[in-house]
Amino acid sequence: MRRSRSQRSEIRGQKAAAIALSTVFLLLLAACSSAPPPPVVPVAVAQASHAAEMAQKLSANENWSAAVREWQNAADRYRLLNDRANEAVALHNLAQAHRALGDFDRARVLLEQAADLNQQLGRSDEGWRNQIALLQIESQAKQNATLDARFAKLTASPPPDSQPQLQGLFFNELGLWQQRQGDLAKAGETFRRAEQAMAKAGDRLGLAVVLANRARLDEAQRKFADALEKWGEARTRFEALADPPGIAASLAGEGRVLLAAGQNLPAAETLLRRASENFRTLKMENDRADTLRLLMECLTTQKKTAEAAETRDVLDALRTGGTSAKK
Repeated sequence: MRRSRSQRSEIRGQKAAAIALSTVFLLLLAACSSAPPPPVVPVAVAQASHAAEMAQKLSANENWSAAVREWQNAADRYRLLNDRANEAVALHNLAQAHRALGDFDRARVLLEQAADLNQQLGRSDEGWRNQIALLQIESQAKQNATLDARFAKLTASPPPDSQPQLQGLFFNELGLWQQRQGDLAKAGETFRRAEQAMAKAGDRLGLAVVLANRARLDEAQRKFADALEKWGEARTRFEALADPPGIAASLAGEGRVLLAAGQNLPAAETLLRRASENFRTLKMENDRADTLRLLMECLTTQKKTAEAAETRDVLDALRTGGTSAKK
């Protein structure tokens, strides 16, 4: 039987529609098919990762006693897995928590352990971070002989140019050490090297910290105008980074310079008061005590006897842990 042209066209259309529907059906089947499940994370690995995550949150919140317990837990669990890289990270952070609690000896032991693991693994960058933290702790603990020996060893082979941030951190610590040694000219040159390295790394916080240290160096050389300018610029940078400790240190620095120069004592008083309150809020008691002593001197110079006496009472209470220290 012969079909008309219209009948043949209709049949071709029906076939095309059927093919299209089949294609859609296959696509739907493909879309509905489930992906293979992700591999199951072993329980021991999940426990170690969870401990490290919890420890990181506790450190970020400055809950140092709890952070110590959780970083120790993380280090132990990574050790059970023979995951030396993550064990070294946990030990480094455990050391920093002990440092925050003032336990410098324990922090030093832990950092040495982390450095040894990183050396075994050939992780030179992480090893340098351990060494820089050791420099900071030995400086803070005033372990001068140990610090001198470590600098003598590390300066022979500083961080490579390919790691500008590590270079910046190292040169910053070296500049501080040279300043304490009384070699102010060499310290100034080292701080400039640190600044260049931080700029290359794009480390804005590092740049602000080095600038603050350069301001302190100017103070030591009684270059008050230069110091005041640097402290003001450092405060602006810390404010842009929302870094409270840096802001407090800069306020104190500006007030200290004005007082030392005998200039604009009312402004110096305001700066020192704000710095002292910020240090109180931050629980940076040593810095607060130093600032209160300067404030008392500033008030006495202005013949504000009653206010100077009040400040002395707060300072005395801070030394003895009295209630008025909280005011």
